[in-house]
Amino acid sequence: MSAPDTAVRWRCAVALLSGCSLTAIGCTLFSPLELSTATTAQRQVLPPIQAPADAVQLQIVFIERPTDDPLIRQLLWQDLDQVGAIPPETRQVLESNGLKIGQAGSNPPPSLQKLLGLTGELVDPADQERQLMRGRRLGLRSGQETEIQSLDLVQDCSIRYVINGKSETAEYQQSRPVLQVRPIRVQDGWVRVEIAPEIHHGQARMRHTPTEEGWALKGGQQCDARHALKFHVMLNTGEFAVISGDVEQPDSAGYRMFCYEVEGRLTQRLLVLRLADSGRTEADSVLK
Repeated sequence: MSAPDTAVRWRCAVALLSGCSLTAIGCTLFSPLELSTATTAQRQVLPPIQAPADAVQLQIVFIERPTDDPLIRQLLWQDLDQVGAIPPETRQVLESNGLKIGQAGSNPPPSLQKLLGLTGELVDPADQERQLMRGRRLGLRSGQETEIQSLDLVQDCSIRYVINGKSETAEYQQSRPVLQVRPIRVQDGWVRVEIAPEIHHGQARMRHTPTEEGWALKGGQQCDARHALKFHVMLNTGEFAVISGDVEQPDSAGYRMFCYEVEGRLTQRLLVLRLADSGRTEADSVLK
């Protein structure tokens, strides 16, 4: 073997040993755990979305029971405050049209506690898959309106309205009962919840609709909103409002909005609103 060949082979051997040494050193600098951490760790790029300071938090729960259940037919309404919740004139109009409204404090009466249950839901004993209580939490800015559909069905129906001592019957096709809910913060801890019962009916199409900014072209059904049926309740943080229909008035607005038939059994639905958080004013936010 010539001297040049020997020198070449020697350089190759040195290079190979150097590579192995660097590999070994690299493995000692970063343990497998550190390498894994370096490749899987995630850094939060955006801060979490925060609700506006004046956002009113409403908990909305629907409860269903057979109409002959004494708990919702008598006991509940005996425990709720129906007198102080609504002015007498408005209450008389609502009762004439089959709408029942009551309030309860942050420590609800036993009947309402039983209806709400100790767990997140109630189920029909005859059908364990069918929930009889369900709900959600809404965050709305003071003055913002939201739509709550009181029944999950579309039907043809007639409703008899009794307003100012006069009776009128309206016929609807493909109708949906809806409640327009608008919470307005009055002061720290207190919110006025304005509620407007409406019947949405007919084919959905683009229509000119009045808004706060004027008329706008919006898609949807026709809307029958009776001003006389609008009402409001004053809620302090933690308090409840309960809204339902009168099963004794089968052609009334309240009945059509909260009662329906399921497999031959007449069922009544109750809407429970709870003020979870009244929000804060800008001054309160600055102080905090």
